[in-house]
Amino acid sequence: MTPASRSIRLDGRDIAYLLRRSDRRTIGFSIGHDGLKVTAPRRVSERDVERALASKSGWILAKLDAWSARPAPRTLDLVDGAVLPWLGGEISLRLDPTGVRTSVRRDGDGLVLRHDPDLSGELRARTLTAALQRFYTRQGQALMTPRVEAYAEQLGRPVRKVIVRDQKRRWGSCAADGTIRLNWRLMGFPEALIDYVCAHEAAHLVEHNHSPAYWRVVAGLMPDWKARRDRMRAEADRWVAF
Repeated sequence: MTPASRSIRLDGRDIAYLLRRSDRRTIGFSIGHDGLKVTAPRRVSERDVERALASKSGWILAKLDAWSARPAPRTLDLVDGAVLPWLGGEISLRLDPTGVRTSVRRDGDGLVLRHDPDLSGELRARTLTAALQRFYTRQGQALMTPRVEAYAEQLGRPVRKVIVRDQKRRWGSCAADGTIRLNWRLMGFPEALIDYVCAHEAAHLVEHNHSPAYWRVVAGLMPDWKARRDRMRAEADRWVAF
């Protein structure tokens, strides 16, 4: 069902939100750069939705204010000389329209993206973006796999497999079978924060939850995990490539 635009007055402020219906049993809220989104069961009336919003008004307004203070997400400029985030710093992009197959390679301190000169419009954007994503994914697999395995070895737990892939909502996850999945976008982040995510997921090999026992496992791997987590939450947008 297509989300519907709604608005409500909370503590003297007019707040716009998107309302989406689903099969979930409770009303859920999410807040990001694009504002407030509400997901509600199909049977719940809009009056009940507004009551739920009013009951959470303090939290909602605080989160909206926090998001408005954060830098806007990067946009990917597919032009020669564009700058991309890379391991907490930046890396320049040079376009080379002399190829048939699209490919990305390191060249000194930059990246060279070779592509078909006849590509244009939306096809060009999709093709070049996909090539960059594949490059970040390959590099992420090479960098993060041994780090996860090292943390797992400290814990005496086996890792079935490490998979670096596209994940829209998570930096990482750990399945019950010991497979750890990591987001390729982490390659834009400082290595200290990449290490935090690797340790975070490896700790789930011991505790498949976020209980106090789980956080003790994380602390054993990384005593300053709280500082790294807080930095991750506060500054993540500046290092997301696209």
